[in-house]
Amino acid sequence: MTDISGLIEKYYSWLKDKTAWKEIGKWVEITTPYLDRNNDYIQFYLKKDDEGYFLTDGGAVITGLAEEGCILDSSKRKKLLS
Repeated sequence: MTDISGLIEKYYSWLKDKTAWKEIGKWVEITTPYLDRNNDYIQFYLKKDDEGYFLTDGGAVITGLAEEGCILDSSKRKKLLS
């Protein structure tokens, strides 16, 4: 089990080293080392408010799915998305 623990620690270290944080006003832009279907780094945004934290990708995933022809208007998909 120690071999796996070491691999996990190496992965966490790699992820921490490769993830960038940038403050933009009240938001923090987080750029991950992971790539989306267009080979762009996956980014999301985080903001703290009185109720907790707000996390968004600015609609990038939904927009990308729609652009690829994925129909998101079915009742089942709307329920999953909400």
